[in-house]
Parts: sequence; C-alpha cells; structure tokens
Amino acid sequence: MSEKWIAIVGSPRKGKNTDLMVDYVIEGLNEKNIGVDKFFLSSSNISTCTGCESCIKTGVCIIKDDVSKIIDDMKNADGYIFASPSYNYNMTAQMKAFLDRTFCLNDYNDGWKSRLSPNKKAIIIGVCAGKTKESMGYTVEGMSKLISELDIKIIDEIEYYNTKYIPVANNDKIREKVIEIVRNYRNFYLI
Repeated sequence: MSEKWIAIVGSPRKGKNTDLMVDYVIEGLNEKNIGVDKFFLSSSNISTCTGCESCIKTGVCIIKDDVSKIIDDMKNADGYIFASPSYNYNMTAQMKAFLDRTFCLNDYNDGWKSRLSPNKKAIIIGVCAGKTKESMGYTVEGMSKLISELDIKIIDEIEYYNTKYIPVANNDKIREKVIEIVRNYRNFYLI
C-alpha cells in the first residue's frame, strides 16, 4: 500500500448507515492502493478530557486509554476518515469526546502549530435521518472545524440525508456514487 489511513467511526451502530458509508470510502481508497484501519469509538475505552492542560507542555495526554493508541496511529497515518451520524444536530458524544482529546496535538509553546507532520488529509462523513441539509445541523461543520484546526486538509465532506426513509443499505446507487467520488480525487498526494 502506498499510503496508510485510519477511519474513526463515531456511530455506536456497526454495519449501519455511517459504518456503511465509511466502508464505501474505504473501497474507493483501496482502489487507489491506500490501506485503511478502522476504529469504532463506541467499542473503545474513551475518557473525556479533564481540562488539566498538561498536554499543552508535553504534547501527551495524561489519560491512558484507547485514545492514546488512536492518536499514535494518527501521527503515523497519511490521512483520515472521520464519520458520525447526526445526533440532535451534532456529532455523537463519542466523536466529540475523541476530538476533544486530540487537543494534545496542538503545540502552543511558541504561538501555535500542529504536532502532526504536514500534509495530513481527511474525508469527513456525516449521516442523518432527516431529509434536508438543515437536519444535519452542525455534525459535519463541527467535525471539520476541529479537524482543520489540527492543520489537516479536508479534501471532502460527504453528507447523506434521509436515512429514516432510505437507509444506506437500501440505496443501490450510493455505494457506487461514493466510490466514484473517491476515485475522482486528484489531491491525495499533497506536496
């Protein structure tokens, strides 16, 4: 594999809408010879940030749980998939707790810079039961804002609405559409 990515899934439901959308993106990435490891936050031991700010000086969160491994993998990955269903117009609590813990990847010792190496990129996926973009609320926007603050280039935001009436598994066209979107990316290899 030429690149290594990780997928961070904020949905507590494996094999359902958000997870399937992630799988479709992974299929497209695999076609580009990009390997992807997937993490389910709901299956992970994740504590919430305590606001102690120890990580500001050290770059390391003092809480030792599964987030430590995911963050280590983030440091070594070339790209990321962040995916969450919309719960009450926002990302899931699992995704928010995880993204709060990535605060340790910010370096404030001399102004601000990301502790991640340059040229990291991400695809953001949001899924919601409602029929319109408004139903998604701040799900994608919230994830994108936190992720871009880590100096990660967002190369796409993929949103899927109306899962209440047309679940991802029942939409014959969405799999190929998502794979085609990934196939057409031109900016995977940033300089």
